[in-house]
Amino acid sequence: MKIAIAESSIDANELKTKIEAKFPDYKLSFRNRSLINVAKTSSIGCTVLVRKKSLIINGNFPSAGGAMLFMLCLLLLGILIPLIIYLSVFHKKMKAVEKEVVAFVKEEYNLS
Repeated sequence: MKIAIAESSIDANELKTKIEAKFPDYKLSFRNRSLINVAKTSSIGCTVLVRKKSLIINGNFPSAGGAMLFMLCLLLLGILIPLIIYLSVFHKKMKAVEKEVVAFVKEEYNLS
């Protein structure tokens, strides 16, 4: 989900600290200086990309290794079987984490 913000109004380190305070059971880490991984479990989470004029929050595998493993399964097993497994097991939980983080960010920074 893309959220418009004022230019350079949100710092990634500050946002990470606030998310950690709100969700103490989630594990947060930086993938690079502007991409924050929010992990509920080792396979369920979301990524928060801090850009100059927007925040992009997507439900995703919280680690690069998890995403690569999923891609490897897609290549080895074909598209249909891993896609059905992904949609039935992971997608709803990832969207739930994404919605929690989006609601918190909108509330914290008074965004619409």
